Amino acid sequence: MRRTALSQNAVLSGLPALNRSWPFAGGAIRDIGMGGRYVDEPQAPAGPDEVVARIDAVCICSSDIKIIRMGKAHPLFADRDLADSPAVLGHEMALTIVDAGANWRDRFRPGDRLGLQPAIMVEGRRRTVGMDLPGAFAEFIRLDARVLAGEGPYVFPVPADISAATIAMLEPYACVEAAYRPNCRTGLKPGGRLLVVETVPGTRFDLPAPDGEIVLVGAGGAAHAWVGGAATVVCHASLEAFAASEAGQASYDDIILAGPIDAEATARLAGCLAKGGLMVLVGAGLGRESVILDAARIHYHELSFLGAPGPSLSEAFVPARTRFELRAGGTALVLGAGGAMGRIHTHRALELKDGPATIIATSRKGARLKALEDDFAPLARQHGKTLVVIEDGEVEACVARLAPEGCDDVVVVAPEVAVIERGARLMRPDGMLVLFAGMPFGQPCALPLGLVSSVNARITGSTGCTVADQLAVLDRVVEGSLELSGNLEAVAGLGALPDALEAVNAGKVSGKIAIYPALLDLPVTPVSDLRQEGQPVRWSLGDERRLLNGAASHALRG
Repeated sequence: MRRTALSQNAVLSGLPALNRSWPFAGGAIRDIGMGGRYVDEPQAPAGPDEVVARIDAVCICSSDIKIIRMGKAHPLFADRDLADSPAVLGHEMALTIVDAGANWRDRFRPGDRLGLQPAIMVEGRRRTVGMDLPGAFAEFIRLDARVLAGEGPYVFPVPADISAATIAMLEPYACVEAAYRPNCRTGLKPGGRLLVVETVPGTRFDLPAPDGEIVLVGAGGAAHAWVGGAATVVCHASLEAFAASEAGQASYDDIILAGPIDAEATARLAGCLAKGGLMVLVGAGLGRESVILDAARIHYHELSFLGAPGPSLSEAFVPARTRFELRAGGTALVLGAGGAMGRIHTHRALELKDGPATIIATSRKGARLKALEDDFAPLARQHGKTLVVIEDGEVEACVARLAPEGCDDVVVVAPEVAVIERGARLMRPDGMLVLFAGMPFGQPCALPLGLVSSVNARITGSTGCTVADQLAVLDRVVEGSLELSGNLEAVAGLGALPDALEAVNAGKVSGKIAIYPALLDLPVTPVSDLRQEGQPVRWSLGDERRLLNGAASHALRG
């Protein structure tokens, strides 16, 4: 059955009886759908607790490619038979309500435009729209209370005068924004489980006394006095005794290492951090000695590392030691800047009012280097900043020339241990290392953790974003201080989704590809081939409307 393309400006006249989508049942990119083609499935009206929304645009994320590559090996699908229960991917989306169930009609009406935060919490468990819940590689999406209310809501209204492609790009931009907002704990957890290891007496425990379960290892009188009023205190004379005990096999919300401790023991204790855990190093004395850590845990588990030279414990928590933002006037290095997310990090650094003065952006691919230069060099000149675009092999020489003491901030947007370790070497001693790219758990990575205590280095990681992060990006879009279209590389119709996925997988595009499900036959097309000349942005709302209206008119004539 062939259906007419729907203009974004068309009056919503009811819900079509069929929904066209691309289910993923496992296999390679070209196996998406059924026999390499989209499927049409019956579509019921919204139930009492549901709304049905039209997908106005959906952008392809590298996470979509990662899921397809991993298939049933992906953690989200560990307990799911994809062949029997296919997944509809796609989580960067712009929506318009077409049908609201009885229980939602006071909040949602046909024609309401929405953005969506795909990472949701359901009964304390993280779920993701477009991964383990049906997503936006389709014409329509069905949402229920898990997204519309629950621990959210995870949808939010968006203005009518902003393109659907821009709304779809709020999520990836917000993920980058979240990397520079407080994204892990910077204080001891009230009522949490605390481990204190003191190798040399003399630390001043000058914080409010903890109130949870506490384990002391080799601690002196000051530590005992600090925790004296706690309900549960367990003591061990040495690290060896602790390691052999039941407490040594437990996980801890907070770990305080007071006094010198070797890299091997530090690494072993870091492995005891619970998800969302904090390690505080006071007078660790490790210098630049490498500590072997699981970088994926920093990225996915929101681990935090703070420190101070000592003897004061409270010094580790002063604001100067808990920064997340790029250093004003400094030099920032983005390793892996050529891909879509690396471009967003570069874009943000250039737009940041009090951000770095020099941004070094690297890529392994020549075409991506040219795209970085073409797309962002004018923006750098506009903001009076220096943008240096170089191949990976030139990084050491470039940093030696522009930042002989190392870069103030190093952002790693590549899921490789070697790249992370390289970034750590190129960071100045009091710099910040931002781990952004997701990688498998269990890969040992050597990081200079001792610099956290000695000279105020920062090692951070983040994944995902919140509705608040998306709204912060949207505010900047509305006020005109951030234009996302510079990262939109190409557009395509829903029928070209496999081609678009393949283009992203093969690195044929530098920026984002927006899929317009209202279209079917549009091939993957660079926006430069479609946009109206003379427009101040790369892909405007007017360009989008002309594309959709023109396709609808053509379909009607046909």
